[in-house]
Amino acid sequence: MHFPKPHIPNPHIAERIAHAKQLLHIGDNLSHLSHKKEFEVLKRITKMCFKYKKYIFLGITGVIGIVSAQLYLPFLLGNGIDKSIEIIASGSSKFNDLYLVGFLIIITSMLRGLFGFLIQYNGEKIGNNITTNLRSDFHKKLQSLSFSFHDKIHSGNLMSRGILDIEGVGLFVRTGFLRTIEILLLMFFGGILLVSVDWKIGLLSLIFIIPTASLATTTRLRLRKIWTKIQQFYSDLNTKLQENLIGVRVVRAFGGQNHEIKKFRSSHKNVTNLTIESIEVSALGQSLIGFFFLITWSLIIWVCGIQVISGNLTLGEMTQSLVYLGMLQRPVRMIGMMVNAYARATSCGLRLFEILDKEPNIKSLNNPKSLDKIHKIEAKDIVFKFDHHSEKNILNNISFKVSSNQILGIIGPPGSGKSSLAQLIPRFYDIQEGSLTINDIDIRNIDITELRKEVGIISQNTFLFNMTIKENISYGAPNSEMNEIIECAQIAEIHDFIESLPEKYETTVGEFGVSLSGGQKQRISIARTLLKKPSLVIFDDSLSALDSITDQKIREHLETSISSQITIIISHRIDSLEHANEIIVLDKGNISQRGTPSELLKKDGIYKTISDIQHPKYEKEKSLS
Repeated sequence: MHFPKPHIPNPHIAERIAHAKQLLHIGDNLSHLSHKKEFEVLKRITKMCFKYKKYIFLGITGVIGIVSAQLYLPFLLGNGIDKSIEIIASGSSKFNDLYLVGFLIIITSMLRGLFGFLIQYNGEKIGNNITTNLRSDFHKKLQSLSFSFHDKIHSGNLMSRGILDIEGVGLFVRTGFLRTIEILLLMFFGGILLVSVDWKIGLLSLIFIIPTASLATTTRLRLRKIWTKIQQFYSDLNTKLQENLIGVRVVRAFGGQNHEIKKFRSSHKNVTNLTIESIEVSALGQSLIGFFFLITWSLIIWVCGIQVISGNLTLGEMTQSLVYLGMLQRPVRMIGMMVNAYARATSCGLRLFEILDKEPNIKSLNNPKSLDKIHKIEAKDIVFKFDHHSEKNILNNISFKVSSNQILGIIGPPGSGKSSLAQLIPRFYDIQEGSLTINDIDIRNIDITELRKEVGIISQNTFLFNMTIKENISYGAPNSEMNEIIECAQIAEIHDFIESLPEKYETTVGEFGVSLSGGQKQRISIARTLLKKPSLVIFDDSLSALDSITDQKIREHLETSISSQITIIISHRIDSLEHANEIIVLDKGNISQRGTPSELLKKDGIYKTISDIQHPKYEKEKSLS
């Protein structure tokens, strides 16, 4: 089988460097809205940090301590040099002052190490707490968002936001939040002390500080754009990886391994190229910062030398000035790392908070109606479409009524809207027109949790968790007794199969139930729904993977076990609907026929056509008689 060759971008190194230089151009125009969003993200992250007052207090204590220690050390060194010169010049043998200076240098250095530990430890604690809470909030938000949201966004995209973007925010909090405060304080007070030693030296330091600040700002803006693209490409990468893992059997069945490998490499190449681009932008910025520092350092040495020779500056004060400037080199060089972490945090935060700030389209009212059991469902002229902007309706003017002890059958060709109708009853989606009531209460006024507790859906696309069979069956009723689990498994005709397994009900089914057949998964799903004991059971073509004998046995068991409940059966099989009190036949979103099974068999239409196809022998014998 031939697959088209994917385009794999392969830019030259020189082109990437040129592009990186272009990215550093000062005259970049970002919209006011982007700046505003960026500020809001940073403000929000900072607000989250200050929830942990204990760690913030200890961390800021460490910042103040380490800044004070670092600013005090140059003073001690300069003072020590001046005293040494005085002792040598006077020929004195009293070294007590020098001993004191040396002792203070040792103590200050030890305190600097202690304060550094406080910053690192408390930064990690704040970062870990924030990422833990963000993961919890993100997962909770995904559980609350409507199906219409999940229909439009790929799970790989959500995984990228829930893992990589949260880590991007956490990295900034761990390594950047407290360190940024340290850098700003160190540069501010270090600059003041430089001016206090000699105002000319202080002015010269501006040659270093102003271009550095401007370059850091520009680099941050460019890196934020790059990191936003990187996170988007990571989402695509996760999507492709997830699709390949889930569809590995399809890929191998069609011999598409090489094609999928090329697609994955192409996506990964995009991530690699952008990552290299971010490194180049950051490295170029760092190199320019180093260049400005060396120029400033050389000028200050020259000015200090002139000042010392002219007697306006002592050798100790010169040393003090140079140490202050050298001390500023570390935080300035750290600006590159901080800018990169900040740019990544803002781009990750924008993507992350976009999900966390979403409100579900479907939610309970502030004072919803309570629901005990479902006794009656009635639909009147309901109209539904998944996309509100679409002109095409999925369902048009659908009406039906079903009460306790009754079975409603739904049949129709593929794409007629059968499953869509089933998803309206537990309010996975809202209708656009008409009314849908439960116990004569508008479904939108009922508490969603109570509603879904009373509705059991058995879908044709069965999903099983990577847990034991027992845990899968008891998922909706985790406190059930073992005899209740076995009883439901017997009704679903799966108990004998489970007992034949070496570990019986403690057998792990594997991811997505990969170790089971389609029919076995459907029967476990039936048992899971029955154990929940809902007052409404919806079979959404959930017997399609079963043979006719097993299908009939399960239906016979269900007649006695759920006879008092409302049952809605969606099926392509005529036999599955033979006990229905009423059947509605859907065609292109409209009800084309309705009636009892016997009534529909007497009329020409979709139902009779399906029956003739599924029971050709019966129809032939009938015509001969």
